[in-house]
Amino acid sequence: MRGLNWTLAVLLMAVAASGCTGGPSKRTLASSEPALVPSDPGVAVVERPKPVPSTVTVVDRHPLLSKPKQYYDDTNSNKVAKTAAAVVIGVPAGIIGEIKQIVVGVPPGAASY
Repeated sequence: MRGLNWTLAVLLMAVAASGCTGGPSKRTLASSEPALVPSDPGVAVVERPKPVPSTVTVVDRHPLLSKPKQYYDDTNSNKVAKTAAAVVIGVPAGIIGEIKQIVVGVPPGAASY
């Protein structure tokens, strides 16, 4: 047992004494890169166009979420019947639609990410 304690202590001291050698300093890395702002005034800087906001949400992209919502909205009855239609018909239809989307892919008319 004493030999194990000494071995463990020596191993811990060796790890602590070795330290981290590290890489090149940050100044060395930054000095080797070109400037972010061009010093020549004749150089044109092109900005990236702003993305167009999309009206498609996560619910619209996934049948697992959109089918129950569709069945809930299309049922013309009270809230209990609407909820039952969404759960009993919409969830299985959403699961089948999600599997179909995984195998076949996104339909051509649907917007993707």
